[in-house]
Amino acid sequence: MSIYLGIDLGGTAVKLGIVDLKGEIIGSMEVPTLAETNSSDKIYRNISHAISQILEKNPGHKIKGIGIGCPGSISPEEGTIVSGINNIPALNGFPLAREIELDFKIPTFIDNDANNAARGEFQFGTGIGRKNFIMITLGTGIGGAVFINGDLYGGVNNYAGEVGHMIIIVNGIQCTCGSMGCWEAYGSATSMIKRAKAMIERGLETSLLKHYPDQFNAKVIVKEALAGDMIAKEIIISTGKYVGIGIANLINIFNPELCIIGGGVSLAGEILFKEILKYAQINTLPRAWDVVSIEQAKLGNKAGILGSAALAFMKTK
Repeated sequence: MSIYLGIDLGGTAVKLGIVDLKGEIIGSMEVPTLAETNSSDKIYRNISHAISQILEKNPGHKIKGIGIGCPGSISPEEGTIVSGINNIPALNGFPLAREIELDFKIPTFIDNDANNAARGEFQFGTGIGRKNFIMITLGTGIGGAVFINGDLYGGVNNYAGEVGHMIIIVNGIQCTCGSMGCWEAYGSATSMIKRAKAMIERGLETSLLKHYPDQFNAKVIVKEALAGDMIAKEIIISTGKYVGIGIANLINIFNPELCIIGGGVSLAGEILFKEILKYAQINTLPRAWDVVSIEQAKLGNKAGILGSAALAFMKTK
């Protein structure tokens, strides 16, 4: 049976999992990223040691391929993180996949984490059996990936899918990228937190005050919205409106059969999805709307490992 190693590289932790073709995680482990060392050598040796450990703990499995997912701009052909890992700057320009392949003599591949999330859903989740779909991840920012005819569309230099930075409001709120009016500035967890803080500072009565400012994040807003807090609900509803408008743009462009929504913000459930569906339908051309469905991602917190394993599977099959 073919077995793959998926590696989810984050700013604080590196998660590793051995995955079979059914999407079952046979063995897993987690180590700190060591980003604070600001040393590519120390970070790489830490990851390499973790790979050795998980292989030693699962000696009965021959790994056919290794997949790595991380934020930022990736050059899959060179196995290199080109740029954009703000929370692990030491790895910008580092040939991570190539070094791992040289050390372990196992085919190794790397790509953006949103791209891999889409691959994971394609192989193991909501995207099974679908060849043309869009994957949106709602988190700190908005990530995206596009599947066309059963494969990920990367564009000329693997930069396709940066949907969070399409402009949805001219001269709107400034985004972290520097542009004005990006989708990410209106539909992400970061935008939710900004709206919540503004409401609190206006003196509006809300249960969000219990968590402010020390434990204040998007998870708290979702939690209080689900518990019935009206201010938190309004923030989720507003976010759903903007997410729906952005998704309508993508449906009109790509005419997919499916749009998958994942990421932490998607856990807001019906409150969020009701607004997404409403504003997506209002702004989508009828012929495109008639053939598309909008569904929640299935892989949850396993998306990083399973998506990275799916990358290795798709590149070695």
